Amino acid sequence: MFEKVADFDEALRKLLEEVLEFDLSDPFSEVEKVLCIEPHPDDCVIGIGGTIRKLTGMGKEVVYLCLTDGSMGTDDDGTTGEELALVRRREEAESAKLLGVDKILWLDYRDTELPYSPEVRKEIIRVIRSEKPDAVLAPDPWLPYEGHPDHIAAGRLAIEAVSFSPLPNVGRSDRYLGLKPHQVDLFGFYYTAKPNYFVDVTDVMELKLRAIRAHKSQFTDDVWEKWEPFLRTVALYYGKKAGVKYAEGLRFMPGLFLHITPFAELI
Repeated sequence: MFEKVADFDEALRKLLEEVLEFDLSDPFSEVEKVLCIEPHPDDCVIGIGGTIRKLTGMGKEVVYLCLTDGSMGTDDDGTTGEELALVRRREEAESAKLLGVDKILWLDYRDTELPYSPEVRKEIIRVIRSEKPDAVLAPDPWLPYEGHPDHIAAGRLAIEAVSFSPLPNVGRSDRYLGLKPHQVDLFGFYYTAKPNYFVDVTDVMELKLRAIRAHKSQFTDDVWEKWEPFLRTVALYYGKKAGVKYAEGLRFMPGLFLHITPFAELI
Protein backbone atom coordinates (compact mmCIF):
# COMPACT_ATOMS: atom_id res chain seq x y z
CA MET A 1 0.00 0.00 0.00
CA PHE A 2 2.62 2.53 1.06
CA GLU A 3 4.76 2.04 -2.02
CA LYS A 4 1.90 3.40 -4.11
CA VAL A 5 2.01 6.78 -2.36
CA ALA A 6 3.78 9.22 -4.66
CA ASP A 7 3.06 12.52 -2.91
CA PHE A 8 5.23 13.51 0.08
CA ASP A 9 2.44 15.25 1.99
CA GLU A 10 0.25 12.18 1.74
CA ALA A 11 3.17 9.92 2.65
CA LEU A 12 3.94 12.00 5.74
CA ARG A 13 0.29 11.94 6.79
CA LYS A 14 0.09 8.16 6.41
CA LEU A 15 3.41 7.71 8.21
CA LEU A 16 2.26 9.76 11.19
CA GLU A 17 -1.32 8.57 11.40
CA GLU A 18 -1.27 4.98 10.18
CA VAL A 19 2.26 3.72 10.76
CA LEU A 20 3.43 5.63 13.85
CA GLU A 21 -0.08 6.37 15.22
CA PHE A 22 1.18 9.81 16.25
CA ASP A 23 -1.93 11.54 17.59
CA LEU A 24 -1.71 15.08 18.97
CA SER A 25 -5.41 15.43 19.72
CA ASP A 26 -4.84 14.35 23.35
CA PRO A 27 -1.22 13.21 23.86
CA PHE A 28 -1.53 12.87 27.64
CA SER A 29 -4.64 10.67 27.54
CA GLU A 30 -2.84 7.40 28.30
CA VAL A 31 -0.03 8.94 30.34
CA GLU A 32 0.04 8.17 34.05
CA LYS A 33 3.51 9.44 34.98
CA VAL A 34 5.50 12.39 33.62
CA LEU A 35 9.17 13.14 34.21
CA CYS A 36 9.83 16.86 33.79
CA ILE A 37 13.52 17.55 33.31
CA GLU A 38 14.73 21.03 34.19
CA PRO A 39 18.19 22.63 34.10
CA HIS A 40 17.45 24.74 37.21
CA PRO A 41 14.92 24.82 40.01
CA ASP A 42 12.05 26.96 38.59
CA ASP A 43 12.28 25.91 34.93
CA CYS A 44 9.46 23.36 35.05
CA VAL A 45 7.05 25.84 36.60
CA ILE A 46 8.07 28.70 34.30
CA GLY A 47 7.92 26.54 31.19
CA ILE A 48 4.82 24.46 31.82
CA GLY A 49 3.51 25.13 35.32
CA GLY A 50 -0.05 25.35 34.08
CA THR A 51 0.21 22.06 32.21
CA ILE A 52 1.71 20.39 35.26
CA ARG A 53 -1.15 21.57 37.47
CA LYS A 54 -3.71 20.28 34.99
CA LEU A 55 -1.96 16.91 34.84
CA THR A 56 -1.79 16.48 38.61
CA GLY A 57 -5.39 17.66 38.83
CA MET A 58 -6.33 14.69 36.62
CA GLY A 59 -4.55 12.33 39.00
CA LYS A 60 -1.40 11.94 36.93
CA GLU A 61 1.97 11.85 38.70
CA VAL A 62 4.58 14.45 37.80
CA VAL A 63 8.19 14.05 38.96
CA TYR A 64 10.80 16.78 38.61
CA LEU A 65 14.41 16.01 37.72
CA CYS A 66 16.55 19.09 38.37
CA LEU A 67 20.00 18.83 36.83
CA THR A 68 21.82 21.67 38.64
CA ASP A 69 21.85 23.18 42.11
CA GLY A 70 20.78 26.70 41.06
CA SER A 71 23.64 28.14 43.10
CA MET A 72 24.60 30.93 40.68
CA GLY A 73 21.21 32.64 40.46
CA THR A 74 21.90 35.75 42.52
CA ASP A 75 23.48 39.19 42.30
CA ASP A 76 23.89 39.36 46.09
CA ASP A 77 27.58 39.37 47.00
CA GLY A 78 26.65 38.36 50.54
CA THR A 79 25.10 35.01 49.56
CA THR A 80 27.36 32.05 48.86
CA GLY A 81 26.56 29.45 46.26
CA GLU A 82 26.14 26.81 48.95
CA GLU A 83 23.65 28.97 50.84
CA LEU A 84 21.67 29.77 47.74
CA ALA A 85 21.50 26.11 46.70
CA LEU A 86 19.81 25.25 50.01
CA VAL A 87 17.38 28.14 49.67
CA ARG A 88 16.46 27.09 46.18
CA ARG A 89 15.72 23.54 47.28
CA ARG A 90 13.21 24.87 49.79
CA GLU A 91 11.68 27.20 47.23
CA GLU A 92 11.40 24.41 44.69
CA ALA A 93 9.56 22.21 47.18
CA GLU A 94 7.12 25.01 48.02
CA SER A 95 6.50 25.84 44.37
CA ALA A 96 6.07 22.20 43.36
CA LYS A 97 3.57 21.62 46.15
CA LEU A 98 1.34 24.36 44.76
CA LEU A 99 1.21 22.45 41.48
CA GLY A 100 0.60 19.05 43.07
CA VAL A 101 4.15 17.74 42.61
CA ASP A 102 5.55 15.76 45.53
CA LYS A 103 8.74 14.23 44.16
CA ILE A 104 11.84 16.18 43.12
CA LEU A 105 15.08 14.48 42.10
CA TRP A 106 18.39 16.34 41.97
CA LEU A 107 21.62 15.68 40.11
CA ASP A 108 23.23 18.73 41.77
CA TYR A 109 25.63 19.78 39.05
CA ARG A 110 26.99 23.27 39.49
CA ASP A 111 24.71 25.94 38.05
CA THR A 112 26.04 27.39 34.75
CA GLU A 113 28.39 24.40 34.39
CA LEU A 114 26.11 21.47 33.49
CA PRO A 115 28.39 19.13 31.56
CA TYR A 116 27.22 17.91 28.18
CA SER A 117 28.72 14.49 28.67
CA PRO A 118 28.05 10.75 28.50
CA GLU A 119 28.29 10.63 32.30
CA VAL A 120 25.37 13.02 32.82
CA ARG A 121 23.39 11.26 30.11
CA LYS A 122 23.88 7.95 31.92
CA GLU A 123 22.57 9.50 35.13
CA ILE A 124 19.43 10.68 33.35
CA ILE A 125 18.99 7.26 31.76
CA ARG A 126 19.23 5.73 35.22
CA VAL A 127 16.49 8.03 36.48
CA ILE A 128 14.28 7.17 33.51
CA ARG A 129 14.77 3.46 34.13
CA SER A 130 14.10 3.89 37.83
CA GLU A 131 11.03 6.12 37.53
CA LYS A 132 9.60 4.48 34.38
CA PRO A 133 7.74 7.56 33.13
CA ASP A 134 5.25 7.34 30.29
CA ALA A 135 6.26 10.84 29.16
CA VAL A 136 9.39 12.97 29.43
CA LEU A 137 9.36 16.75 28.98
CA ALA A 138 12.49 18.91 28.65
CA PRO A 139 13.62 22.32 27.35
CA ASP A 140 13.95 22.69 23.59
CA PRO A 141 17.74 23.00 23.04
CA TRP A 142 17.12 24.60 19.64
CA LEU A 143 15.19 27.58 20.98
CA PRO A 144 16.47 30.50 18.85
CA TYR A 145 19.02 32.72 20.61
CA GLU A 146 19.01 30.68 23.83
CA GLY A 147 22.04 31.98 25.72
CA HIS A 148 22.18 29.65 28.71
CA PRO A 149 24.40 26.60 28.18
CA ASP A 150 22.61 24.65 30.90
CA HIS A 151 19.34 24.86 28.95
CA ILE A 152 20.96 23.71 25.72
CA ALA A 153 22.79 20.86 27.44
CA ALA A 154 19.68 19.79 29.38
CA GLY A 155 17.57 19.50 26.25
CA ARG A 156 20.16 17.59 24.30
CA LEU A 157 20.94 15.26 27.19
CA ALA A 158 17.24 14.58 27.69
CA ILE A 159 16.58 13.68 24.07
CA GLU A 160 19.62 11.39 24.05
CA ALA A 161 18.64 9.73 27.33
CA VAL A 162 15.12 9.04 26.05
CA SER A 163 16.58 7.60 22.84
CA PHE A 164 19.06 5.34 24.63
CA SER A 165 17.15 4.24 27.75
CA PRO A 166 15.51 1.26 25.93
CA LEU A 167 18.88 -0.11 24.81
CA PRO A 168 20.17 -2.84 27.17
CA ASN A 169 23.82 -2.38 26.20
CA VAL A 170 23.72 1.30 27.19
CA GLY A 171 24.47 1.64 30.89
CA ARG A 172 24.72 -2.10 31.44
CA SER A 173 25.68 -1.54 35.08
CA ASP A 174 22.08 -0.42 35.71
CA ARG A 175 21.05 -4.07 35.72
CA TYR A 176 23.00 -4.55 38.97
CA LEU A 177 20.70 -1.95 40.50
CA GLY A 178 17.70 -3.93 39.33
CA LEU A 179 16.92 -1.43 36.58
CA LYS A 180 15.66 -2.59 33.20
CA PRO A 181 15.63 -0.73 29.88
CA HIS A 182 12.62 1.53 29.57
CA GLN A 183 10.81 2.86 26.50
CA VAL A 184 9.34 6.35 26.92
CA ASP A 185 6.10 6.58 24.97
CA LEU A 186 5.84 10.36 24.74
CA PHE A 187 8.60 12.95 24.48
CA GLY A 188 8.05 16.69 24.30
CA PHE A 189 9.90 19.99 24.47
CA TYR A 190 8.84 23.03 26.44
CA TYR A 191 10.44 26.49 26.04
CA THR A 192 9.91 25.95 22.33
CA ALA A 193 9.49 28.31 19.40
CA LYS A 194 7.87 25.57 17.31
CA PRO A 195 4.99 24.18 19.35
CA ASN A 196 2.67 21.62 17.83
CA TYR A 197 0.43 21.23 20.88
CA PHE A 198 -1.09 23.81 23.21
CA VAL A 199 -2.56 23.62 26.69
CA ASP A 200 -5.13 26.23 27.64
CA VAL A 201 -3.90 27.49 31.04
CA THR A 202 -6.19 30.50 31.33
CA ASP A 203 -7.92 29.09 34.41
CA VAL A 204 -4.67 28.27 36.21
CA MET A 205 -2.52 31.20 35.10
CA GLU A 206 -2.69 33.02 38.43
CA LEU A 207 -1.77 29.83 40.30
CA LYS A 208 1.15 29.33 37.95
CA LEU A 209 2.38 32.84 38.68
CA ARG A 210 2.09 32.22 42.44
CA ALA A 211 4.10 29.03 42.04
CA ILE A 212 6.78 30.91 40.10
CA ARG A 213 6.83 33.67 42.70
CA ALA A 214 7.47 31.03 45.36
CA HIS A 215 11.05 31.14 44.07
CA LYS A 216 11.59 34.25 46.15
CA SER A 217 15.36 34.32 45.74
CA GLN A 218 14.87 34.66 41.97
CA PHE A 219 11.83 36.93 41.86
CA THR A 220 12.25 39.82 44.24
CA ASP A 221 9.81 42.72 43.91
CA ASP A 222 12.00 44.67 41.48
CA VAL A 223 12.68 41.59 39.34
CA TRP A 224 8.99 40.65 39.33
CA GLU A 225 8.06 44.04 37.88
CA LYS A 226 9.69 42.88 34.63
CA TRP A 227 9.12 39.15 34.84
CA GLU A 228 5.37 39.15 35.44
CA PRO A 229 4.68 41.13 32.22
CA PHE A 230 7.17 38.92 30.40
CA LEU A 231 5.53 35.69 31.60
CA ARG A 232 2.06 36.93 30.75
CA THR A 233 3.26 37.97 27.29
CA VAL A 234 4.70 34.50 26.65
CA ALA A 235 1.38 32.94 27.71
CA LEU A 236 -0.51 35.40 25.49
CA TYR A 237 1.80 34.51 22.58
CA TYR A 238 0.99 30.83 22.86
CA GLY A 239 -2.63 31.70 23.59
CA LYS A 240 -2.92 33.64 20.35
CA LYS A 241 -1.72 30.59 18.43
CA ALA A 242 -4.14 28.35 20.33
CA GLY A 243 -7.16 30.64 20.13
CA VAL A 244 -7.42 31.14 23.91
CA LYS A 245 -6.23 33.82 26.32
CA TYR A 246 -3.30 32.08 28.03
CA ALA A 247 -1.62 28.90 26.83
CA GLU A 248 1.56 26.89 27.09
CA GLY A 249 3.19 25.44 24.00
CA LEU A 250 4.84 22.05 23.68
CA ARG A 251 6.51 20.28 20.81
CA PHE A 252 5.98 16.54 20.73
CA MET A 253 8.09 14.30 18.54
CA PRO A 254 7.60 10.68 17.44
CA GLY A 255 10.46 8.55 18.69
CA LEU A 256 11.42 7.62 15.14
CA PHE A 257 11.90 11.31 14.30
CA LEU A 258 14.55 11.81 16.97
CA HIS A 259 17.16 10.50 14.55
CA ILE A 260 18.11 11.15 10.89
CA THR A 261 14.76 12.72 9.93
CA PRO A 262 15.10 15.66 7.48
CA PHE A 263 11.45 16.70 7.83
CA ALA A 264 11.08 16.54 11.64
CA GLU A 265 10.40 20.29 11.81
CA LEU A 266 7.28 19.87 9.65
CA ILE A 267 5.14 18.18 12.28
